Amino acid sequence: MRPRKEVPFIIILISIIIGFMLAVQFKSYNTAAAPESKDISQLRQDLQKELERHQRLLTEISKYDQLLYEYENPLNQADSVKVMKEELQRIQIFAGLASLEGKGLTIKIEEMPQFSSQQEMSSLTQIYDDDLRYIVNELFGAGAQAISINGNRMNPTTSIRNVGNDIQIDTRVIKLPYEIRVIGDPDVLESAMKLKGFEEYFMVINKKITMKKLDKLLIPAYDGKGMIRFMKPLKEGS
Repeated sequence: MRPRKEVPFIIILISIIIGFMLAVQFKSYNTAAAPESKDISQLRQDLQKELERHQRLLTEISKYDQLLYEYENPLNQADSVKVMKEELQRIQIFAGLASLEGKGLTIKIEEMPQFSSQQEMSSLTQIYDDDLRYIVNELFGAGAQAISINGNRMNPTTSIRNVGNDIQIDTRVIKLPYEIRVIGDPDVLESAMKLKGFEEYFMVINKKITMKKLDKLLIPAYDGKGMIRFMKPLKEGS
């Protein structure tokens, strides 16, 4: 008679085990589905960004095609001179040799209040040259027309590098807080910063990043300091 009494207990035990296995399997399925959903969302964001970049490139190609046509088919000498002056102005702005004013975005990077003392600084909370270069590259990729960091205008030859524990722009040392000024579409620039997760990244290293959109922003021209003045190209055969 004893074995018969044990049958319900065995059935209950087996039911508990099966229920536990189903619960674990269901939880594992949900855990696996979450990253997949996140990956799809990230892919959509990346695709949207690439489409926007592709559209900007098509616009640039169209602009240069029009410029080439105007060079090759000037209506008269006055029109030809006008085209050259406009192109010269564009090149000066691109090279940072002319100041620029327009709509834009300011980005301020500073220490969190609770980590403001030097004693709490470490290599884990330090900002490196790669961080600033990454921001500058993303902003130019998002259509920025001009960028300055702590008053230093960025141009195609600007160097951002670590020297000891400091960051130098060309030959000038910059220190926190960093103020990045950008001229371009403020909505697009802000979206690019948020899309790449800069706010979350700087929060991890105990830094606060604040962005502000402005209708009027002035970025000065490159002042020429820090340029190579004494180096000369090596002659062939020397």
